[in-house]
Formats: sequence, C-alpha cells, structure tokens
Amino acid sequence: MELTFVTDLGQSFTIEIDPKMELENVMALLEAESGIPPTEQSISYEGRELSNEKATMEGLGVSGNAVLHLRRKISVAGRTAEQDAEMMRLQILGNPELMRSLQETQPELAAAATSNPRRFAELLRELSALRADQERRRQIEIASLNADPFDIEAQRRIEEAIRQEAVLENLEHAIEYSPESFGRVTMLY
Repeated sequence: MELTFVTDLGQSFTIEIDPKMELENVMALLEAESGIPPTEQSISYEGRELSNEKATMEGLGVSGNAVLHLRRKISVAGRTAEQDAEMMRLQILGNPELMRSLQETQPELAAAATSNPRRFAELLRELSALRADQERRRQIEIASLNADPFDIEAQRRIEEAIRQEAVLENLEHAIEYSPESFGRVTMLY
C-alpha cells in the first residue's frame, strides 16, 4: 500500500508499506523521509489522530493509497502546544482588558476561553491553520505572478501589492512615531 503524508506547509511524502506494518514503524520510515522525529509526529487520517503506535495500519482503518495529515508537535521548553494554549487561556482569563478585546473580535474564542478549554485549544489550532493556509496561498499567488515577467496584468497586481505594503508600512510608522495624530490629545500644564 502507498501512503501519502501532507504537512501544513504543503510538503508531501510518499512511502510504500505493508498493510500489516505497525504505526511506530511507519513513523520511523516517515522520519527518514521528512526528518521529523517520531516523538514530534502527529498523524491524522480522516479527521482523527492515529495515536496507538502498536496498531497496524490496517487495524487503524487506513486503506490503500490513503492521504494522511502530518503535523509536527511543537514543544517549547518541555511544553507541548496544548499546554501553551492553556497558558494563553489563563492569561486571557486573568486580564479583563484582553478578554474584552477578544469578546469584540472573536466572541466564539472568548466564550470557549471561559467555559471550554478543549474547544479553546481546538479554535486556536484552527486559527493557526487558517493563517498558515492564507500565507501559503499568498506565496503561491506571488510565485504565479513572478512566473511571467512580461504579463502586464501580473505586473499591475505586483505593483498594487507593493503599494499596499508601503501604505501599511507608513501606517505602522505613523502609529509608532506619531500616535497623537490618531486621537485627541489634551495637554495638562
């Protein structure tokens, strides 16, 4: 059976295995292909994470020529991403101003922060995946625009993107060095 593993960054790795091979052996083969150690691998198939390393691929319900999702578990200072999500949730709960801002911008995330830690971590992962997907699409668009330097429409779009970046840079500069121009300033002497 042939398995294709796709990462969040769009990389894909294909390995040929026996259906009776255990997940831990597949993870070892995947380490040789991707460079991600088995301890940092998180493999999902059809929306569910495969966690029983002693089970065979057949026993886990993975069919031939399947596409699986490979994520790298992030561990910072011995903590996993789930622990970081919980730390973030606790910081939000402890800061009323931050909670108010979150309720205005992301009401579902704010509700999950107060009542459902598991849903909060899930929403954070979804937001992270969405941002990564948007960045990947932007990179693909940039690559397609740069593919033909003589395409006039592509050059117009590149020029517009550069202009937008310059506007955002000027706005950041103004906010940093002249914040008083964005609000009312009352001087007390």
